[in-house]
Amino acid sequence: DDKAVHEQLDCWCKTNDKEKTQAIAVGEAKQSELEAFLGVAVAKLSELQAKRDATLDEVNKDEAALQEASAIRMKDNKVF
Repeated sequence: DDKAVHEQLDCWCKTNDKEKTQAIAVGEAKQSELEAFLGVAVAKLSELQAKRDATLDEVNKDEAALQEASAIRMKDNKVF
């Protein structure tokens, strides 16, 4: 009876160890994949933020130029 229990536990330990080792390897691979993705995502986020900032600066400059042109036009209309 003890021998049968020992064999069952030994088999369970070996099977469990194999499954857990495989699960750990899969988890580590997934972790590496996610870390690489995060690096790419952070770089893309920085790029998009820089583009957004440049676009906002351009919009602000265009808005200022429009205001200036409108003021000049109003002044010219008053003179005319």
